[in-house]
Amino acid sequence: MKVCIVGAGVVGSYLTRKLSREGYEIAVVDVDSSKLEHLSYSYDILAVNCNALEINCLKKVSSFDLFVIVTESEEKNLTIATLLKALLKKEKVIVRVQNKALSSPPVKEFLGLETVNILVETVSTVISQVKYPFAQEVIRIENEGLLIIKYRVTVEDPFAGKQVKELYPVREIVDFTIVAVEREDRVIIPKGEAFIYPGDVIYVAVKEKDVQLLVEAFEIKYRPVTSVVVLGFSRFTEELLARLSDFKDLKVKFVDSVKDNCEKVAGEFPGIEVFHGELTDVELLKSEGIEKTDLVVALSEDEELNVLTGILSKKLGAGKASALITHPEYEKIVPSVGIDVPLVPRKLLASKVYRQLSRRKYLEIVELSEEIDVVETEVPESRAGKKIKEVGNELCGLVVAIKRKDGVEIAKGETRLEKGDKLICITRRQ
Repeated sequence: MKVCIVGAGVVGSYLTRKLSREGYEIAVVDVDSSKLEHLSYSYDILAVNCNALEINCLKKVSSFDLFVIVTESEEKNLTIATLLKALLKKEKVIVRVQNKALSSPPVKEFLGLETVNILVETVSTVISQVKYPFAQEVIRIENEGLLIIKYRVTVEDPFAGKQVKELYPVREIVDFTIVAVEREDRVIIPKGEAFIYPGDVIYVAVKEKDVQLLVEAFEIKYRPVTSVVVLGFSRFTEELLARLSDFKDLKVKFVDSVKDNCEKVAGEFPGIEVFHGELTDVELLKSEGIEKTDLVVALSEDEELNVLTGILSKKLGAGKASALITHPEYEKIVPSVGIDVPLVPRKLLASKVYRQLSRRKYLEIVELSEEIDVVETEVPESRAGKKIKEVGNELCGLVVAIKRKDGVEIAKGETRLEKGDKLICITRRQ
């Protein structure tokens, strides 16, 4: 598939690097020749230096299949998408937006576009930490009530050192599947004989309604989130504070060095305690009980400041630290210095793009890691009536769950496939 990226900023550049390394034919359109020159020097791409708001510019890339529009202007993105749809009759168009209404299903259906709201997606990552503080990350399989929980195994976990098949009795209490294991920069799709060791990161598929039951069955110990401190103001801050305000009995504080930002937050969120001061002011943080805070979220526009304040908060005793990271390349580095949950908006957009890039007959595709995807595919009529253990991995890899008219169920070896079933699977990227 030929992919055209409109906008060579941080998001566009990240997508260009990632997709070109995977062998896709890439075109990048931007009015800034210096950005294009930098990208074309490093990667084999078609650099198109023109204004995508002009139809003659878009005609230069009319042979491309998928268009990803990621300029900094929401209005510009929507205008370009309209030109592509109306005048060039392009069907596959993904648009970066910031307005929540534009990413709602009715509006997306009306526009005929795949809109991606990085702001909402990023804030949802933080909310998952409030709801599921034991998890490193929570991947939601859209609209299915199914979660994949990323969890680092500790020496205290009773299942550490056991084989996957030794955990099968727990399935009598709650349905789950261990779909992947990260170990020393390798990702394994485990079979029953595979061992789970302390330090491993496991990905566990479970229904959202069964998460607490799973935690109890696995005897996972964790610190509940009853207090949150948000450090710094950015376009993500107001959305996060609004979502946090929905939690009863959650104590939320906000700190920023700009007085106008503090006044704005105090006016909009009267239930949130607001403090004016430097984010690295140790005495201020101590006086406001940072050592008793369960979750610190650093959300300023300054990436380095976010990392620094996150590290500082952890040193002062905070339970967990999350930081907004501009450059996705830093994601694997910051955990080693104390950041528990890196917030990487660019990766969220990249995951959405992968849905459109599958060369196989998949209905949906979600990036689980750099090597593993979650995919959805239909059951061939010829396999209806067979048990999952009988078809093995011939359909799409490790079968995680089955979608039916009456909902989703976690797959088991004895589960019999029916006509019309859709499978949610784990597969290794080719």
